[in-house]
Amino acid sequence: MATRKLVASLTLSRRGDIVPCDGIGREVRAGMKAHTTWLSDDEKRRIADQAVDLLATTGLRLSGSRVLPLLAERGARIDRESGIVHLPRELVEWALARCPRSFVMAGATPADDVVLGPDEPFRFSPSGCVAKTLDVRTGVRRPSTLQDVRDCTALNDELPELDLMWTQVSATDVPLERRELLECFTMLTETTQHVTFVDCPTEVDAMIDASELLGGDRERFAERPRFSTVCTAASPLQVDGGALDVHAALAARGVPIEVYSMSVAGATSPVTLAGTVVQGLAEFLGVATALQVAAPGARLVFCFGSGVLDMRRTTFSLGCVESALMGAMATEVGHFLGVPTLIPGLSTDSKHAGLQTGYEKALKAATVCAAGPDIVTGWGLIDSHNTMYLPQSVIDDEIAAMTRRLCGPVEVSEATLAGASIARVGPGGGYLGEKDTARRVRAGEHLQPRISNRLSYDKWLDEGRTENDVACETVERTLAAHTARGPLLPDDQIAALAALCRADPDAVRRARRE
Repeated sequence: MATRKLVASLTLSRRGDIVPCDGIGREVRAGMKAHTTWLSDDEKRRIADQAVDLLATTGLRLSGSRVLPLLAERGARIDRESGIVHLPRELVEWALARCPRSFVMAGATPADDVVLGPDEPFRFSPSGCVAKTLDVRTGVRRPSTLQDVRDCTALNDELPELDLMWTQVSATDVPLERRELLECFTMLTETTQHVTFVDCPTEVDAMIDASELLGGDRERFAERPRFSTVCTAASPLQVDGGALDVHAALAARGVPIEVYSMSVAGATSPVTLAGTVVQGLAEFLGVATALQVAAPGARLVFCFGSGVLDMRRTTFSLGCVESALMGAMATEVGHFLGVPTLIPGLSTDSKHAGLQTGYEKALKAATVCAAGPDIVTGWGLIDSHNTMYLPQSVIDDEIAAMTRRLCGPVEVSEATLAGASIARVGPGGGYLGEKDTARRVRAGEHLQPRISNRLSYDKWLDEGRTENDVACETVERTLAAHTARGPLLPDDQIAALAALCRADPDAVRRARRE
């Protein structure tokens, strides 16, 4: 078949009934919503078929995994020496059919829950788990600390556009043997949102016990899992067998697993955008097959976070337009196969909150979100997801609000066409006095920014503050408000969780905010 140029088609989707707007046969939509279409159904099938064929022929390395015998029982061909598994098409299709398209990522209460599904909106989340922080107070880039874990979790918990929480930074000042549980304790005491633990857990039973402590017994946890984990492929076509086994054990208990492919086009995946999507999909499908064999019905998310190798500078770029295009393609293919998707839509390669940060994040968010993924990440990070900057979370909250408005519905009806209002005001009149003006502005017809500056030039000059200054001030004000709200958990739960996670007295005191 001849190749076809990939074309984005902007369409208006119906929301509500079609109603006549006048007496000459014209019709208007009760609502409109923009979305993009990047791939034809034939192109989606070709990408999926190529990925499945790769698993059967080239295979996926899962060295040392305890799932290997289970795969062999179901017809997989395994090279014992290399650990490479060749998965027959029928087995992959069997596994894919058991991946639920809809499930809940539970928060502390049902009001904090996020439901993934075909009729649900996209949701925003941080990325992680970065080892560097650009200090908001000193302007110095330094190793991240446990206090940074606390601060970014507390700040993000207060921001209105964020829906899910990740371990955004790593507490590099805590010894490895204590880090995992202290990060768990810090996050679960600083947010009511669903938490995704990015590093592969080693203290599985303790983390399950922590969630049961907060949410009830094991059965109730399986119904409303309080946390999820990330299983990352080592591109190309490899997954650590030991890590896979941990995620399989968690999936069997109801924990959603976010299966992440983060290759570098031109280095660890093909230089072509379509080839990188094929490989990323193959990595997801291979892991999904292993997890469904070990834990049938496992809740899985296809996470695609690939960027490109800048051949001139030999650096990884995640804020490039090609990453946005691949994210849109992966979203469509994932949904075509019936699985939820996660795409980093707020990425930038910039090293500070400047012009590059703004245009890269905005362009990528607009492209990715219009494709309709389930989860959009990259929140609060700069430097190709290598550095956390607290004011960037505040700025990204505004970008998220603007993106939601851009991709959200716009009512087109007799009332919003405003014919009566236009006739009443007449030539040369004004609309400030119209009751509908105030009513609809209050209802959100126009997005009101919190960071963007719309003052006149002279007033902006007199004020003497940039948007980054406003974001820095907002960080301090928001962290203070979070502390003033008091503890999110009762003292007995904090004490029990602290004992389980072996938290020190200072961590307990901060959780109680004494």
